[in-house]
Amino acid sequence: MHDSLRNFDDAKLAEALAGAGRNGQFREIIFEALRNAESQADDADIFQKEVRLPVIRTLLRDVQTHRVVLQNGLIFEVGVDSRIEEALLLSSSANPDHVWEPQTTKLLVSLAADMQHVIVGGAYIGDHVLPISLAMTEQNLGGMVHAFEPMEHAFTRLLHHLRINGIINVSAHQLALWSKSDVTLNVEGASALATCLPVNMSENHPMAIAQSITIDDYVDLRSLPYVGLIMLDLEGGEEEALVGASKTLSRPFPEAPHLIFEVHRNYVDWSSGLENTSIVALVRSSGYTIFAVRDFHDNYSMAGKAIEIIPIDRVYLEGPPHGFNLLATKDPDLVRRLGLRVVENVSPKLLVYKNPALHHPLDGLP
Repeated sequence: MHDSLRNFDDAKLAEALAGAGRNGQFREIIFEALRNAESQADDADIFQKEVRLPVIRTLLRDVQTHRVVLQNGLIFEVGVDSRIEEALLLSSSANPDHVWEPQTTKLLVSLAADMQHVIVGGAYIGDHVLPISLAMTEQNLGGMVHAFEPMEHAFTRLLHHLRINGIINVSAHQLALWSKSDVTLNVEGASALATCLPVNMSENHPMAIAQSITIDDYVDLRSLPYVGLIMLDLEGGEEEALVGASKTLSRPFPEAPHLIFEVHRNYVDWSSGLENTSIVALVRSSGYTIFAVRDFHDNYSMAGKAIEIIPIDRVYLEGPPHGFNLLATKDPDLVRRLGLRVVENVSPKLLVYKNPALHHPLDGLP
């Protein structure tokens, strides 16, 4: 009887929270109370996992998304579809300065601000596209972001975020960047983690498919004079996309794009050293110098902290399978110009609860 009563009470409480969650003002009040409670909890991590996140999920059961306004005024309507969105909902600030990967976001904005053309592959819901587009708009140089997202649901939400923010300097395409154009690809995996693979034409076509285009073909099709920055987050498809950009990458400085792209142990075998992987060799063969970017894969404020980068042959790689971003450039003055801090023999994964000597910024956490 006690179990039945408890289950009844749990169900009634969930129903009440979900119903109350339909009211945006009420959600804001509860979200703020949860932020304050977590900051006072004896164990903030346990409170977040066992109290804050379950309550947020229940509040959003019926409405699906909650509106978050960043410090720069950008609006995102996010739910619990992915770690990226959950991280934004679990931010310690009601108005954070980024969505995901604080140092990568700062680096992208710095690199893109005065560019004419930027390409983003794996645009997802716009977590990096929108800050880049805003920085380019503020420079008022007529810059354009070319965003590619093959997953239909994510692409629809990208368009929604462009619309509610009144952004007009983004050209969005539901296409996959690949080594060849006009290839039919499977889109496999969960939201924000989708991987593209060629369709086996001898089998029935899956429901989720996308068509491919190469960066070189897109640049030619749009008659782009040159591309200043390419950002790729393709869950293993980065090397294919870079193969399809060989002509663009071969251009000399200053016409060659800066690159920011992800590598992940699930897709890249770095057991012989990151510098010896095929994707690094490909980029180096075009004359690039490459660094790993130290960052949180989370929503964690790094305001006032220098962006730390690690030479490609000085990266600490131990630990379970993980991923991080690489920066590649042909600009010999980029490190000085952007005030980047070069460090060695540390992990690119910034993690609060891991060894500070390996996983914290050199001057400590904020």
